[in-house]
Amino acid sequence: MKFVFIVLSLAAIMGEDTAAQKLRLENWMSDLPAPLKELPLIFLAIPGSHDSMTYGITRSSTVAPDAEPILNRLYPLFRGTILRWTITQASDTWHQLLIGIRYFDLRLATKVDDDKFHFTHGLYGDEISTALGQVKEFVDTHPGEVVILDCQHFYGFTREDHMRLRRYLLDLYGPRLVPRQIDLHAITLNSLNRLKMQVIIVYRNETVNTTGEFWQPQMMPSPWPQQDTITGLVSFLENIRRHPSTGFVHQAVLTPTPIFIVLRWISSLRERCAVPVIKEVLPKLADFTPGPPAPAHKPGVRAPVNVVIADFVDMDNAIFPRTIIDLNMKLLRHTDIVHHNNG
Repeated sequence: MKFVFIVLSLAAIMGEDTAAQKLRLENWMSDLPAPLKELPLIFLAIPGSHDSMTYGITRSSTVAPDAEPILNRLYPLFRGTILRWTITQASDTWHQLLIGIRYFDLRLATKVDDDKFHFTHGLYGDEISTALGQVKEFVDTHPGEVVILDCQHFYGFTREDHMRLRRYLLDLYGPRLVPRQIDLHAITLNSLNRLKMQVIIVYRNETVNTTGEFWQPQMMPSPWPQQDTITGLVSFLENIRRHPSTGFVHQAVLTPTPIFIVLRWISSLRERCAVPVIKEVLPKLADFTPGPPAPAHKPGVRAPVNVVIADFVDMDNAIFPRTIIDLNMKLLRHTDIVHHNNG
């Protein structure tokens, strides 16, 4: 692995604001300034959605295997309230892609007497084929864009179910998949574009990770803040550390405890968790920077962002993905940009 420092006078050629204004959310990766496309993908700021597919949960949804047992008794009586605290996204997969989301947090479950796989978050969401088919259609029609599918949790899965899902994903995305690699610094937008590879699948179960098609969990850690206050969440995000050779997921989400929900029973996760994050945490995230992680011996230095996820990513004219994408422009402020030289 060889690094060289390219001295660039980009500030004189293209102002940061001008570069940001030229980015179209639908094609923001393709629109990035040329030097940024040569940086490792794990050095870029990428917006993602938390519990990405919960938009498919409706009043007709049934209790899923990841739910707390008490939900089976409460759901018929408090269906509306439970829905308000279960759904974390309002926009479907296609719209999320159009507003710049490039990372999807997938929770998957099987269903009794049903051989299909379903998205889940306490309640069953949609069967997976429509959403994952939209990802396929998007990358087919948007060369230069890269989508990360993070299979975070599996409920009710047997080994045979994992193998069926593996085969389904391989058949769906085929040569567009970015295989596992030892050196993630070698993966850039330009290198992937040359190979026509656009889909990364992180599979957080060892059953199918003996082969090289999917990325292993340690290649993209995603630590859970488990915080229900803004102060706690901000402290978590500012103090976590990441390894310089891996990707990383900053979870900019509040996690309501049962008592938190009980005290706000007539409200919703959107109003009590997502809105405060947009109003109070997102401005602080705007002070973060992507790029290579700083040496571990430097105290007080925040871990640079890679993937950042949130709830209700479409709020306020998609201000969340816009803010995260714009962080990449900070890399143009530096005259020394780390460039990976494959030669």
